Amino acid sequence: MSSKNRRKRKGEFFSDRFWESDNYNFRSYHKNLDLLLSLAINRFRWVNLPETCDARYLEKVLHRNGIATLSFKRDEPTRIFTTLQAMPNGVYNMYGLPTEWRAVGYDGLTDYEVNYSNGELCYYAYSRVCPWNALEIYARKMTHYERTEDVNLSQQMTPFIGIAPQEKRIELVNLLKQVQGGEPAILGDEGLSKLVDNVKTLDIGVPLITEELARSHQNVLNQALLYLGIPHLAFEKGERMIEDEARANTAPTNIMLLDCLQARREFCEKVNRKFNLDIQVYFNEDLESYNYNYTNNIEQMAQDKVILSSDGTLDVSLIGGVSNGE
Repeated sequence: MSSKNRRKRKGEFFSDRFWESDNYNFRSYHKNLDLLLSLAINRFRWVNLPETCDARYLEKVLHRNGIATLSFKRDEPTRIFTTLQAMPNGVYNMYGLPTEWRAVGYDGLTDYEVNYSNGELCYYAYSRVCPWNALEIYARKMTHYERTEDVNLSQQMTPFIGIAPQEKRIELVNLLKQVQGGEPAILGDEGLSKLVDNVKTLDIGVPLITEELARSHQNVLNQALLYLGIPHLAFEKGERMIEDEARANTAPTNIMLLDCLQARREFCEKVNRKFNLDIQVYFNEDLESYNYNYTNNIEQMAQDKVILSSDGTLDVSLIGGVSNGE
C-alpha cells in the first residue's frame, strides 16, 4: 500500500477532521448503538442452556429480529439443540403465532425446517415487539446531541468568520490551522501586513451551551434506559423522595423489564416441559463478586452475626440477633 493510500486510510478511520464529518458522524452513531446494545443484551442471565447453544447469540438475535428459536434437526439421530434466528414461513395460527419456521445460522449454511415438534420460539418481549428500531432512534438522537456539542465547542475555538480575497485564502487557512492546533502562528512582516490589510472578521458570538446539551443527551439516555427496563435516576430532586414517589418513579422501568423477562420465562417453561430440559433465566447480577466480597468482609459478617463453624464453613445460626436456641 502506498504512503498516500496509508494516509488516506488512516484519516478515513481514525482522524477527526472537519472534512471527514460524514465518517465521524457514522462512527459516533455506531458507538452509541453499540453502547445501547451492550446494555440491552447483558440484562439477563441464562442458566442450564445446552452446551451447543450460545446465550450471547440468542440475545443478539432477539434484539435484532425480535424472535429466535431453540430447536434441533429432525433427521439427526441425536438431538443437538441450537439457538438460531427464526424465519417464519408465513403460516400462522388464530393467535398470530407462526406454526412453521426455519432455523437459520449466522454462517448461512445452517438452515433447516422447524415446527413445534422439534423446536420452540422465543420472543424478545411478551408484547411481541422488536427493539431494534427504538435502539437505532435513541442512538441517533444521542449522536445529534454529541455532534452538536462538538460543533459548539469548535465555535468557541474560532468564534469568528474570516473574510479575505481569494488569493489570500490559503494563507488564512494555514494561519487558522496553526492557531487551532496550538502552534505558534508566525508570518513574515510583509506577509503579515498584507494579510492584515486584506482580512476582515465577522464575530458570530455563539454561546457555550454544552451544559444544556449534556442534560438533553442524558434525558435521551434515560429514555433508552426506561425502554430497556434498566434502573436509572429519571430526574433530579433537591429533597428526599418518599417511598411512594420512589416506587411510582421506578414502576414503568420495572414493567418494561418484566415485559422482556416474562417472554423468556414462558419460553423456558415450554422447552423444559417439551424436551425435558432445565433452562432458567434471571435478571443479570454479579452474585459471584457479591458472595466473595461478603464472605471476605469480616466486619460485615460480624454485624450480621454470621460466624464460622469449626470446619471453616459459614454458620448462619445467628442472624439478626436471634439464635436457633432462642
